Amino acid sequence: MTSTIRKRARRTIPIHRFMWLMRRPVFWQLTILVHGLLFCCAGLFYWLESDSNPALKSFQDALYWAVTTATSVGYGDITTQTYAGKWLSMGLMVLGTLFSALYTALFAAALMKPELDHIEHEIIQEELKVDSLSRKVQSLNDRDP
Repeated sequence: MTSTIRKRARRTIPIHRFMWLMRRPVFWQLTILVHGLLFCCAGLFYWLESDSNPALKSFQDALYWAVTTATSVGYGDITTQTYAGKWLSMGLMVLGTLFSALYTALFAAALMKPELDHIEHEIIQEELKVDSLSRKVQSLNDRDP
């Protein structure tokens, strides 16, 4: 009885769901990819804009620009000055939206996993019952002349 209660408690406590997500390789792969992309875009932005952009004083400013652009915050204190920088920012905006959607899907999966597992288990049990009843009906039909 107590093990069932513990299992249900684990399913309902968000920290356990978060820890389930932390154990998934896809979460870490996506995180490394996103952060790597942000650093690469910041470096590229700094390389493209450092000579022509007075608001860009350091790589930290470029990284700040990359994060605010990817997250769609875009405060406007650091803006692109070159056409190459504008194309870079448009690409980063699209990729930021994509990554936000992927992270949202991963967190939703982590939150819904216990319920989905429970429903899947119930469906399997019902299918087994239907198969058993079907075999009984078939055996009764085989007996009748």
